[in-house]
Amino acid sequence: MRRHFALVVAMLVAILPCAAQSASADSLATIGVGAHGWDLLVGTWSCKNSLPSALSGPATITIAIARSVGGSLSIHASGANYDGLGYVVYDAKTKTWWAPAAGSNGGYGTESTQQSGKKTIWAGTFVDPTSGKVTQRDTFTFSTPTSYTDLYQIETGGVWKTQGNSTCTKQ
Repeated sequence: MRRHFALVVAMLVAILPCAAQSASADSLATIGVGAHGWDLLVGTWSCKNSLPSALSGPATITIAIARSVGGSLSIHASGANYDGLGYVVYDAKTKTWWAPAAGSNGGYGTESTQQSGKKTIWAGTFVDPTSGKVTQRDTFTFSTPTSYTDLYQIETGGVWKTQGNSTCTKQ
């Protein structure tokens, strides 16, 4: 769930308000730029996780993203025994994207990034009620405006370990 909120962020989780309908592969360089940099996420996404687990989520997730108050994006991720909510919010003063999220299991956290372009890394801390705090990062890589991958990793003993790897396609 955490990796999808970041983009979604994931992640996480791009582009100008009208670009969601007319975005091209050339527009990948502008993902995350400015207050509407993640607007291309608006819509419904189907995601397949090649490493499903209790920590990374089920094998299949549907993510619904909509515009919300003040230009933010609201996110709802759902799958088998899985439900999470979050936002993607831009702070113009610091040029930082924030992605707070919470899950139906009581987990919560926030990731952020100042990166833009077809590959961005969102990092933060997520509190998992079963394991305690987890430092995490999601690496979102867009191959087209309607397809991205989300590599979800956690840090353990100073080493980043892959916990999930999702491919998401806009419906």
